[in-house]
Order: sequence, then C-alpha cells, then structure tokens
Amino acid sequence: MNTIIINGLEVQTYGKDTNQSIIFIHGFPFDHTLWDNVIDQLKDTYYCISYDIRGFGNSQCNTGQYTMESYVEDLENIILKLQLDKPILCGFSMGGYITLRANEKQPTNYKALIFANTATNSDNDEAKLKRSGAISSIDKDGVEPFLEKFFSVAFSEKYTKKEPVRVEELKDKIMHFNPVGIKGGLLAMVSRTDTTQSLQKIDIPVLLISGENDKVISPDIMEQMANDVKNSTLLSLSDSGHVSILEKPDQFNNALKVFLETL
Repeated sequence: MNTIIINGLEVQTYGKDTNQSIIFIHGFPFDHTLWDNVIDQLKDTYYCISYDIRGFGNSQCNTGQYTMESYVEDLENIILKLQLDKPILCGFSMGGYITLRANEKQPTNYKALIFANTATNSDNDEAKLKRSGAISSIDKDGVEPFLEKFFSVAFSEKYTKKEPVRVEELKDKIMHFNPVGIKGGLLAMVSRTDTTQSLQKIDIPVLLISGENDKVISPDIMEQMANDVKNSTLLSLSDSGHVSILEKPDQFNNALKVFLETL
C-alpha cells in the first residue's frame, strides 16, 4: 500500500500500476477503509485505488461547502495525477452518485462501471427537507444521534445483532470525523443532478449490486437502472441491507471477480 495526498485528499494505492486500475469510491458517511476487504481480494491482479472523499476520513475538510460537482472534480484530479488510462469506477451509495455524474461528464474516460446500492434520481422535496433536518440535528445535538438513526436504517437488524462490535467500531470512527465534512456530504447530495437519462447512453460494461433488504435504496430502483443500461449485469444480495459490502462480503467480492473476469 502507498499513501499520497492529492489536493488535500488522502489516496491509497495497492498493487502494480501497470495493471488495470480500479477506483473505489466510498459512500456517506464512511471513509476509504470500507473497501479494505474488497481491495485485499483484488490487489494482486488490479491496480486498486481508494480515497477519502473530501471532508471524510483523513482528507481535508476546508469550508464544507461541497457539491456533487466538486466531488467529481476531486475524482478527476486523482485520475489526472495518477495518470490513469480508462480506469474502472466502483462507487457505493454516494460514491455511486459521484460515479454516475463522472461518467455523464466524460463517458469515454472509463473502461467499466460498478454501482453498489445507489440510484440516479436527485432529491425530491421530501428528501431535501430530510437532509436539511439532519444538518440541523447535527448542529444542535452533534453527530452521534444522527449516526444512531442512520445506522438503524443502513444496516439490517440481522447484521447489527450479528456484528455489534463492528458496528460500534464504525460509529466510533465516524464520530472522529469533522462534523463540517459530514454536513458537507449532506449538502452535496442535495445538490446532485438527476443522471437517469445518461444510463441509456452507457455503452461500456456495467455491474449493479443491490441489497435485498436495503431500506435506503430499494432493489427495485437498481433493477430499473439495470433495465436502462444495455450492457448491464444486476445482482441482488440476499438478506443484505444497504451496506452490502460489509453485510455480504463473500457474495460482494465474488460478484466483482466474476464481472471483472469478463472484461
């Protein structure tokens, strides 16, 4: 593993840079370590890159006035700095929003796309008010009550009971992030555009992974996404909540390996 700083973002690279590159983009409100198990399975064959989205993990927070466009610009700067030629993008949840918009902007720049537990729609008024309320609650009560509520939806009850220590470790890690960065992530998601129409223009291979019991992004939404992409593969992980990477690691990793071998 090699750690470098690119425009204030902490970036991790694994494997030989002569191999096909894959950029792993974590979701809200996690950091790059969400991908550790996945990368451990792939780093001997691929050049794997993960990074902390601005405001999360060890990346700089700055003003916290983020947009989805600024997140995409950060991704593009990483690709430019590392001189990556047609990387594969793998985005989970908010990382999927970044991936969708990046591909919409520059559709010829990528070899393949992987979407995990994500969606193309922008926030409706109800969702905007919900995120606004979350920002207010963090200002008033801090991050912990917000995380308790978020985790109760993001993880299935079965996983929470099975892995209570892991869940608490994740909470503790996020509690050490700058609250300004977490609120900035909420602002960025409010600002995102609808990328649904871009799906029909995608002509590179696409893998979509959903969770059967995902309460954040319904598997039906991802099924519709798959229907809109002409060269797509869809897999729904049984008994998995939103964070399918952690809840069903073996199924998740196997899905990636099978898909990557077809490229």
